[in-house]
Amino acid sequence: MENRGATLDLLLPALRDLTGYSDRQLARLRDLLELTAADEDDGRPETARQRTRRLKAWRRMLQDIPLDERSFDDRFGLAGRQDTISRLTTWCLGYRTQRGTGGPTRRRPASAADALFGFVSLFLLTLLGLAESEAQRSLPQPSAAPGGSGTALTHDCGGVCGVLVAEDAVAQVITEVYSPQARSGTRRAAATVEESTEREWQAMQRKLRFHRHGSTSMILRGTTASAVHGTRPEFALKLILYPFTKIPTLTRATREYAETYGTSGTGSRHLVRVWASFDSWILMDFVAGRTLAEVIREEREEAEREAADTGRALSLRLDRLREKGLLLFEALEELQRVARDDTDTDTGIGPDSVHGRFTGVHADLSPSNIIVSDADGTFKLIDLGRNYLYTHTITGTAGAEAAYIAPEIKAGDEENTRADLYSLGQLLILFGSGRASPDGVVPDIFYMRAVELARFLEDLIDAAPERRLLIFSTGPAPESTGTGTGPAPEFSFARLKESFLAEIEMVQAAEQGETDLRIETGWRALRELLRPLAGDPGREWRLWRMRRAQGEPPNADSSHGRDNGHGRGFTNWLLAWSLLSALIWALTNTTVITWLLRDLDLSWGNKLVELVQHLSNTPTGLPIVDSWRHSDYRIPDWRANLPARMVGLSYAIAAPKFYQMLFSGLTPLAIGWRAGALSRLALATEVVMRMMAVVPCGLVLAITLVEPRWWPINSAIGQCLTWLVNFLMLAYVRAVIARSRQLGLSTVAADDSKITGLSSFAQWVPTSLFYALAVTTIGTCLYLQLLHDTYVYALAVTSTNIFLFYVIKCGIGGPTVRVAIVRTCLAAERVGRCQ
Repeated sequence: MENRGATLDLLLPALRDLTGYSDRQLARLRDLLELTAADEDDGRPETARQRTRRLKAWRRMLQDIPLDERSFDDRFGLAGRQDTISRLTTWCLGYRTQRGTGGPTRRRPASAADALFGFVSLFLLTLLGLAESEAQRSLPQPSAAPGGSGTALTHDCGGVCGVLVAEDAVAQVITEVYSPQARSGTRRAAATVEESTEREWQAMQRKLRFHRHGSTSMILRGTTASAVHGTRPEFALKLILYPFTKIPTLTRATREYAETYGTSGTGSRHLVRVWASFDSWILMDFVAGRTLAEVIREEREEAEREAADTGRALSLRLDRLREKGLLLFEALEELQRVARDDTDTDTGIGPDSVHGRFTGVHADLSPSNIIVSDADGTFKLIDLGRNYLYTHTITGTAGAEAAYIAPEIKAGDEENTRADLYSLGQLLILFGSGRASPDGVVPDIFYMRAVELARFLEDLIDAAPERRLLIFSTGPAPESTGTGTGPAPEFSFARLKESFLAEIEMVQAAEQGETDLRIETGWRALRELLRPLAGDPGREWRLWRMRRAQGEPPNADSSHGRDNGHGRGFTNWLLAWSLLSALIWALTNTTVITWLLRDLDLSWGNKLVELVQHLSNTPTGLPIVDSWRHSDYRIPDWRANLPARMVGLSYAIAAPKFYQMLFSGLTPLAIGWRAGALSRLALATEVVMRMMAVVPCGLVLAITLVEPRWWPINSAIGQCLTWLVNFLMLAYVRAVIARSRQLGLSTVAADDSKITGLSSFAQWVPTSLFYALAVTTIGTCLYLQLLHDTYVYALAVTSTNIFLFYVIKCGIGGPTVRVAIVRTCLAAERVGRCQ
């Protein structure tokens, strides 16, 4: 009996009722699947017309399966998809056992029984694929990536998918259901492509193995039926799950994939060779290896175990960033080269091409679409073209890997030539820190330990394509000026790679060759207190030498865009101020300690001082500087001078730490001179910042060399200057952030609470104002002798400078506040470029 009206609504009850394998138990299902014609008593084979009708009905029922579990359950009842999967899994695995033991399936013709088993298995594989797809797309965090080859989140993939696909009957049904069908009314060129597709399909050996699940597919592997040069080429077969084939956009993109991204004649090392494609599948070379997502996940888990064992914080790995970054740049360079060659030969069509040519844009560059080859460790790019999940062509959440996809791809914009820059930046963040940036901003660790790389990454991951490469503009590739008629690339990955390597070298030079950059927390962070200058003068010196070694004049603009940045166009300026601050720190501390020893009337055997005394005919004291003392300033007199020495030494220690920790190596002037009021605010902030490098120590030298009684007034001046620099810097930070948001710069977080250090810095302004007012009031009273508890107030000021400013604000809170200032200076440079 023929059943021309078989539907999914009729099929599901029959599938759920499967409990055994006898003819009586399978009769209803065999009738629905139109398998009775091949099992009549007269043994007449199935005609071509009957086979075509049967396969068409099978495809229709598979295509009708709801994409998500909720829709499935709403349509077919609360038992729903999970119950159906469980029942079919038990039946399909049981069928194999029955057949192997000579059970009742032996009494039926093998073709009909196997065809029924094959279709039920394919139906089950489709349900499993949909469940896995939905689970992958529902992951809340990028760290919760799906399993690797042969593993899954929702089921025992090896024990079900791997076992079923290996069955000849299942492989036969897959090849029948997915076999390409000619479309009527096609042009001759399209017909030629279809003939080629059919040849490739027929050349497959009907022996398949399961490899992995995709976001909308399942990927199988196999070999060709005939040998080529003594070997059988191994292929990967990406089968689009049949329910997704009812989406015309996805079907068209899959059908045209081979024509758009075919690379058989390019000698490509990083692009997987595509053999053929049809509406529901893509046939390509099989590459032995793991996805980059699997590799990164293993490395992250190992790092987390190490951090748990050692108690150390996670780090920024420059070696891993350099290694994987180079591999990725090489792959993107080749992608760009293939597109250029394709343009020159006037070939290639497809939805991600311009004027009928492949543009060299991957458009779906994420860890799961990069295979790390087992053979040579190279990166192989797969699944080129838009993932229509991100454009909401396919229902459901975008999934964890949406963080790597450019906003214009998600918005469905036709112009996407700069989409891979965004993905490149996100992947570089992943390589360095082990995690992606789901909010689209550079993680804090880059601003803390690798400012040069933070600047480079910000120039890649701006949400607006036109604001990518504002700083590192590479210009058109030199090779792209050939005879091709297509548009030349806007940028060159080869030249961008040079900038990337230069920034890596800068960071390594600044960190004295260290490649594992950690953010120390807890008691480990207290070690930074032993470095009064935070190591910055040496860092600026090494950066200056590295720029010289790279052949770049420190203040010159270069073709690679390394110009006018937080430290590019101001290299000499920043180095000079850092060294000046260090010099003044050394001079001031030496002077205060020397005068303290003189107050205690201690001799330290300083031959240099004795030589100066001898040459100046001054038997006691110090020539010249002692002449600066006021008449009531006596040395030695430790009781009278001790308050000034205590306060002076505390300022001499805390003030340089404050400057070097927060401001050294940075400049608000990166915004340029065309930002109006912002440029004027930047200039005022710059002046006050640089004053902090010299004025506090100058005030200390004044009370040490000239008049100790000035210490209350000078303390008030120093605290007022501290408040002023905090006030202006905070005003500058807020103004730049506000302007950045007005311009739509996505590299600045949309919420102040997500800018590390900003809230802490905002609290510094009122507290420093309160302290400045208190010190001014009390200091004035002390100087006018209205108050007489000199030692008490001197001890209070000294304790505040050492513990509050040096230890708490600069030592513990300083690194996070500096993150906010660094972010602002980098954002200011981008704001200046947008003016």
